[in-house]
Amino acid sequence: MSQVFGTPRRPAYAVTRTDQLGRPISLDRRAPEGNSVLFTGGPGMGKSLELDRAQELARRNGWTAVRVDASPREPLENRFVRAVSEDLGGLRKRHGYFALRKLKKTLRDLTQRSRSQQNGAELRFGVAPVQAVVKKQWEAPGKDGVGSTLNQLADNLGELAAKKGQPVMLMVDNLDVASERDLAALTELSAHLEREGRPVYLVGAGGELAATRLMAASGGMSGIATGVTARFDVRECGPLSADELRPTVTEPLRQAGIPYQPEAVESLLKSANGNPSRLRDLSETALQVARPPYGITSDVAKQATAQVNARARVVYQAAWNNCSAAEKELLAKVAVRGPRGLAMASETQAAGPGKWQEVDAARQGLVARGMLRESPSGQRVSLADPGLEEWVQTRVGQSAAHAGVALPGTPAPAITQPDPRGTAAGAHHRGPNTTTRQVGQSTFTMNS
Repeated sequence: MSQVFGTPRRPAYAVTRTDQLGRPISLDRRAPEGNSVLFTGGPGMGKSLELDRAQELARRNGWTAVRVDASPREPLENRFVRAVSEDLGGLRKRHGYFALRKLKKTLRDLTQRSRSQQNGAELRFGVAPVQAVVKKQWEAPGKDGVGSTLNQLADNLGELAAKKGQPVMLMVDNLDVASERDLAALTELSAHLEREGRPVYLVGAGGELAATRLMAASGGMSGIATGVTARFDVRECGPLSADELRPTVTEPLRQAGIPYQPEAVESLLKSANGNPSRLRDLSETALQVARPPYGITSDVAKQATAQVNARARVVYQAAWNNCSAAEKELLAKVAVRGPRGLAMASETQAAGPGKWQEVDAARQGLVARGMLRESPSGQRVSLADPGLEEWVQTRVGQSAAHAGVALPGTPAPAITQPDPRGTAAGAHHRGPNTTTRQVGQSTFTMNS
């Protein structure tokens, strides 16, 4: 039963994503427009799955595909050199031993260059023979300029592939953690591939602000004053509609002969809020909760949602801990408004001169990490994860049905204050007690 929905990397039912023009975004269904493709989207939206599909396309056709994950600690250039070195056996099978001589020499040169591009410092304390020694070593910038290693490697692979009339895919996942220098190297590689016109494709995947970060690196570090968005074929992995996601639940259940109530599936879809990864977690949990012969009922869907949210509390807490004070304040304001979200124009206006930039920066950071989701117009933001919304509401003392929250800049709901004489004096208690909780610079007033 655990494989009813397949695996995260090989789902039982795959959604064909399309862009605003109705074109599929997957590389196995639509060829790149240019030499560089960038998949963007929030966590769990399927960016890595799109790279999987592209890699599988290369495998089926016998093409060369080199895939690495970006790292904040190791340069992409080193990772690509190591990945190609580890695949020499496969390259030899496709191109022959003698064809690889130039590539192997390049790999040796690049490996030696990488080792020599280290800076170091040593400090000694004390008097001989007793001394304390502190050493520090770090990567030095390449002498041949940012991106030269990737350019050279791409050229060698491109020459091999051109002899067989086949393309090469250089793939980078998890661009969110890439350093500014790595991003600059990628923008330089993209420009290089465009100039050379070889059948070598750069395929990357990153968060909502990946294109923005690449653009900043392009102008700030690589020395190529050109628009990244004009050169990268950006394909967005955004939230999916209920109609798109529904078959990912119903079709595997139908094929497995597991009964389900339509309203139970709708409940799971609502809790997933367009996130295919969360829907998968909810559906698999529902299968674990379900009991034959009833299958997935509405009660099962509710139990599954509660369990998924409970398991995620530690993740929510960690995400909250990593937020700045401004981000926590914005999250709280958005959460207490529920699914309708918060109008950012009024929020930045209320912040006033000198503060609206902080609010906008908080919005950008939360959107980039997939915690907030912008409306199509970009005018409103809401919590992307209903479980996180509930968690934040609870944290600031406000449940979804609670009615006693007063936010800065908005009329407070009518709250009946307790009689100042108190019940001890024999007076009738005419209303609920209230308490306040401070989150950042916002004071939330709640019924207690």
